[in-house]
Amino acid sequence: MGRLDGKVAIVTGGCSGIGKRTAELFVEEGARVFIADINADGIGAMIGQLGHNRCDGATVDVRDEAAVEKMVASAVRRFGRLDIAFNNAGTGHFSPVQEYALADFERIVGICLTGTFLCIKHESRYLIGAGQGGSIINVASLNALQATEGFAAYCSAKAGVAMLTKVAALELGRHRIRVNAIGPGLINTPLTKGIMSVPAVAEGFVHESPMGRVGEPEDVAQLAAYLASDASSLMTGQTLYIDGGQSLKKYPELFSAFGVG
Repeated sequence: MGRLDGKVAIVTGGCSGIGKRTAELFVEEGARVFIADINADGIGAMIGQLGHNRCDGATVDVRDEAAVEKMVASAVRRFGRLDIAFNNAGTGHFSPVQEYALADFERIVGICLTGTFLCIKHESRYLIGAGQGGSIINVASLNALQATEGFAAYCSAKAGVAMLTKVAALELGRHRIRVNAIGPGLINTPLTKGIMSVPAVAEGFVHESPMGRVGEPEDVAQLAAYLASDASSLMTGQTLYIDGGQSLKKYPELFSAFGVG
């Protein structure tokens, strides 16, 4: 038996990196998964890989409330219920604060924070109505607590996700809905390929990690599966940092690595 037998999950940003591996693991553990992503071809590839009986999906921009509401309704219509939500959609941008374009700042906050809020809002509405409880898992970041040069919007948004998780957990516990977050450190994904391509940055992350390595999507997916399962039934309102211990030390100095004055 799998840890998630009989359960249905939504995974946003489920076509690559952390979201992809988490969707795969949820299916391996017995769940059926509805993938929301902006990559239509990627959704098709995931359905082909995991099988249409276990996986479906739709293109969704998490900043669009109507699309998020439809996402939840589509998942329930397709698989009959909803038990788990993995709110993972996110992106980043690098710029000194004095040069940060407002449009870029609003885009990062919109996807990472507002998008997470909209997902929680509509996922919890269904879960409250269904009366069966559930587990909502948000993806925050090490940057929710560790400031980083050039990441004004991302750090602010992810700190917001950590606090939003606490507030949602406080409000939704009476409905037996648990809300937790995962705060990954540097994870080897397509989104981090640019940073990892700079030797000084890659070496800096390894040097500042007591475990001596960067993370892999599998590391985060395994933690997500625990939070999605009944094994974590007393855990709510927490942000669990999975960063190889980097939060105990410091973030590499990105300005010097990228030649920013």
